[in-house]
Formats: sequence, C-alpha cells, structure tokens
Amino acid sequence: MKTLAILMGLTLSTSVFANQNQYTYKIVPHEEIDQYLVPGSDATGTPEALQGLWWLDGNPVHDEVISFAGAQFQPIEEAGKVVGYEAFLPVYDEGVWSWHNDVGGWRGYIVARKVRLTYHLVFDANFTSGDITPVVKLLPGQEPVEIPQSFFASFTMDLVNNNEWSRDTAVLGSKSNYRFRRIVDGEGTRLPNFEDYLANIKVENLKSAMIPVCTLPNPTGQLPSPCAAL
Repeated sequence: MKTLAILMGLTLSTSVFANQNQYTYKIVPHEEIDQYLVPGSDATGTPEALQGLWWLDGNPVHDEVISFAGAQFQPIEEAGKVVGYEAFLPVYDEGVWSWHNDVGGWRGYIVARKVRLTYHLVFDANFTSGDITPVVKLLPGQEPVEIPQSFFASFTMDLVNNNEWSRDTAVLGSKSNYRFRRIVDGEGTRLPNFEDYLANIKVENLKSAMIPVCTLPNPTGQLPSPCAAL
C-alpha cells in the first residue's frame, strides 16, 4: 500500500514540504524496540484485538514493527446498531512505527512524512476483519485524499488467531500476503513471537531501526502527537 504513496511522493519537491519537518529521529537496536514504541493498550483506547506491538512478518517494505496506539477508534452505526469501528493512524508519527535504518527505510519514511501518509482503518464489529485505505495530503493546505479500495489497490486484514492477522494486498490484480504477529501484549509483556522476530532480524542482517520523534511539546504523551496535527 505504501507503493502508491511513494510514487506520488517522488513527484513532489522537498522544498514544498519544508514546513513539515517537525520530527527528529532515533536509531535504536531492534532488541529494544519495545522500549521506544508505544504498545496499544486500554490506556491508549486500543481495541483488545489490536493491542500491543506487531511484527510485520514477511512485509516486503522496509518497516518492521508497528503499534495501533495512535489510532482513535470510533463506532460506525447503522440504524442505531454498531456495525463496525474506524480510525485514522498517521504512519509517519512517533511511537507507532519503526523503519529499517537503511536506504529503503529512510526513503520510505521520508516519503510517508511528506505526503502525511495516514491509514483509514475500518473493522467489523467483532474485529475479525478490516480494510485499510491509504490517505495522503499532496499539497499543504489541501484536503487529504483517500485512495479507495478497488481493482487497482486493495488492502485487507483478517484475524487468524489472538496474536496473528493475515495482511493481504492486491495491486492491479497482483496479490501478496504477509502476517502481523503480536510480539508484545497490551500490558507491555514480550510474547514468544518476540524471539522469532529477533531471529528474523538476524537472518536479514538488519543492524538497527529508525523511529521518528516529534519535537513539539507533548506533556501528556498522547498519540497522535502534536506533529501529526500540522
């Protein structure tokens, strides 16, 4: 899904987005990633099925661990009945995403930040399946633009078990799949998948991760950060 945003972002000049550079960065060991990202929890209002930290096992893009802590879910109602939940998650914000500390990781993050890449998450009422719609902001002052689900691009999540989601992507009819595996639970406790994640990092020979940090004051630590609102 990031491919669409990257393609659009590569057509935009860096100078246009100079006023958005409100982030600095930290380089951290993969072994300590749970000390720098914010696990989704009851405190962050994250639904139980999405709490904790998630390893993107098999993800072809240069990011590795994510959190849904920055997504503020709201009910979707039809005829007075809750039929689902939706939220917006700023991919480029602090506390919720880690990127490989390599050329691909930095390139992916910089473009995500430039276009303010945000995921519009829509789940069913039981959090067993969901759709992900990328939202981008092409120019300062313009309204965000959604890239709707269609034959050209479709991104879904389906629950496999309590600690695993199947992530399916279809772009121009070409399909791919990888897994979200929970490595840390909503209380911050490492799960057995954490060791599998570290083993995979060694196989891929990834030395460290990059995470963005908002430079604006945020005394409560609430997510999304103040930088994401600009």
